[in-house]
Amino acid sequence: MEEMKTKPEELMTEPHAPTNGETVASASAPVESSVASAPTTDEPLNTPKAIQPRPAPPMDWKRFGAPISVLMTLTIALVLAIQFMPRPAPVAEGQTLAKVPQTLGDWTMLYEYPISEAALNELKPDEYIARIYVSGDGTQADLSIIGGSHTGAFHNPQVCFRVQNWEFVENQEITLTVGNRQIPARFVRLLSLDGSRREAVGIYFYSTPMGYRPDTSTARILLLLARLTGMDQQRAYFVRFLMTSTGNAENDRKRIQHFAEQALNAMAQTNPEVVR
Repeated sequence: MEEMKTKPEELMTEPHAPTNGETVASASAPVESSVASAPTTDEPLNTPKAIQPRPAPPMDWKRFGAPISVLMTLTIALVLAIQFMPRPAPVAEGQTLAKVPQTLGDWTMLYEYPISEAALNELKPDEYIARIYVSGDGTQADLSIIGGSHTGAFHNPQVCFRVQNWEFVENQEITLTVGNRQIPARFVRLLSLDGSRREAVGIYFYSTPMGYRPDTSTARILLLLARLTGMDQQRAYFVRFLMTSTGNAENDRKRIQHFAEQALNAMAQTNPEVVR
């Protein structure tokens, strides 16, 4: 994930039981024996004793060994396939992100900026946009979208933010309402550890051929399945919104969510491949 910017020019993861046939000692037996053998007054005649349950046999875990081994092998193979499968060259055909409107509700594009050469070489995206938008009151926000037809085009923001020296102050799943769509996304509040004590808020999610996901791992798996099954749509998109904090936590959250929902509502008309 490209390093976020936080200024206009910088702002941008049994026993036997007795039977009823049993009798009391015979009359010819000694008196002591007869008395000792007679039932007590608290226990009625001919009532069988409670049957003790047999202990359950110990669980034979060995029989689960083979299925567990096969499952672990398949899981490891899938993880390795996702991480190390060859990354194809960027696909130029079908590039559509240039259609993202320059006006998104109350927000107007201020400028576009390129992501670094190192990030391009690492991610090899099919296409991307990175833009700064501004509202009528001068608030600036970053919109970044990366489109890729291979899993290597997507890095986990949870890791990338930390590598870039940002600490998570808040990190939770939310829902964006876009028309009749409910898009699961992740909201984060970040604190810079570079000594400046800068704060920022962000929202991100993945749009895959098999639906929306707020986490990187599942998004990669769904994209891989789309490729393996030959779906018509074989490209996923990482969509990220960022905004510098004003110091008012509640207001920051409302503003970034408002920007995200306005942007996605506009993109539903121009970019149905992203907002399905």
